[in-house]
Amino acid sequence: MKLWMLAAILLCGTTVLLTSCSKNDSSSDDMPSNVEAEYGIILYGNTGGQMDNIIEKGFYDKVAPLLTDPSKVRIGVCYKYGKDNERITFNGNYASGGDVVLFELNSKTPLSYKSLGDNYGVQWSDMAMYDEATLTNVIDHFKQNMPAKKYIFLIYGHGGGWDELNDYVREIPESNASASASLRGVLYDEWTESSGGGSDALSMYELRRAVEKSQIPHFEGIFFHNCLMGNMESLGDMYPIADYTISCMHSLASNCESMVSLVKELLKGTDFKTSAINAFEDFKDAANVSHEDCNGDFNLLDNKEIPNLFPICKQLSSRLQTIYPDNKTVINNAIENDIYVPHPDFFFVDLQYYADKMAEVTGDTELKTIATNLKKQMDKTILKSINFYNSPYAKGIKPKFTLSVVAVDNATYNGKGGPTHSFKTAYEYCNFHKQTKWGDWLNMVEKKPTKNNPAGEKSERRD
Repeated sequence: MKLWMLAAILLCGTTVLLTSCSKNDSSSDDMPSNVEAEYGIILYGNTGGQMDNIIEKGFYDKVAPLLTDPSKVRIGVCYKYGKDNERITFNGNYASGGDVVLFELNSKTPLSYKSLGDNYGVQWSDMAMYDEATLTNVIDHFKQNMPAKKYIFLIYGHGGGWDELNDYVREIPESNASASASLRGVLYDEWTESSGGGSDALSMYELRRAVEKSQIPHFEGIFFHNCLMGNMESLGDMYPIADYTISCMHSLASNCESMVSLVKELLKGTDFKTSAINAFEDFKDAANVSHEDCNGDFNLLDNKEIPNLFPICKQLSSRLQTIYPDNKTVINNAIENDIYVPHPDFFFVDLQYYADKMAEVTGDTELKTIATNLKKQMDKTILKSINFYNSPYAKGIKPKFTLSVVAVDNATYNGKGGPTHSFKTAYEYCNFHKQTKWGDWLNMVEKKPTKNNPAGEKSERRD
């Protein structure tokens, strides 16, 4: 097998040069590097904590023995190992904390103590996984070294959905793209810190630009194996770069069952859509166990249907603004006490549940029609869904989970977002608001979900 490594990482601003070379002379039993696969999967991740061990035991060890025929599925990995934190010590086995490893996973890959770090990695914990130039170069590297007819992008890491602190981009001239602040929670890099505090992250804007600038400007599928990415604000900007998306609107508890199942289905020769649908059936029982005491979901989305949700959401926003003055008491009470919250530490609600509840408590016939139309379009957008109802605090609420949307009160909406911008400024930058004017409703409503937490999530990150 040809050993790929990061022979050179040159960091200058946001410029990262990845050079592929052989650390050792290739041997006669190498996998052929020029064989075109039906599917190439690019796995890009950084997690830390218990998840370094999970990806090794739950994914590498289980999938590598299956990858004996490079004409079917090839998997390229760029993964940054984590570090000790206040909750759990570093538990990776195949590399050291801070190692960035770049390799093709197959049946010839050495998987043993420090083997990935020794053969394919460099110790450079400052390499910015959140930087869009890094991602573009990684995609280009695998396009050149791992040929395939179709590609899938799999993100394995910490996600946070839309984030008022980090999720804001000012327009930056192309010549000065490196001046972009690092943003948002598509993939948090725990080795770096943002100017606003906490870990730096790859933003939805950066992800989209990185893909569009790469040699694979459009994927057949994107799989967000991270928390809270089934969010209208997130999907509203990222849907154009793939045909299909797998995401969840809750925090994600997983031992990689979903990733393994998808690979197994692709190896049968089926397309991404069919493979994903079958994979959902394959892993649902195991994933249900992984979610132990919390609710959860996985959705397979048809990306071309996502923008068809926008005009319905715009109607919902407009109608709520119109009837709010005369229905303020019942709407405020429902928002505070009855709205389904996927996670208590984030300001997201289930969009369909929200629309249905507003129609129910107001009795407004136009809202009922809007909610009905929303459900019809959700059914077209969500091709396959599995839900987990394991929360001891769920209070009997078992909606069919759809996609989430931001729900805050007007005080929060007009409050501080980041060091240099307001919540409102950040929110109104995203495409979902531009298409739906959802922020106009948030700018009016006086309450946000605070008392009822049927989600039953613990107040800690689970991804």
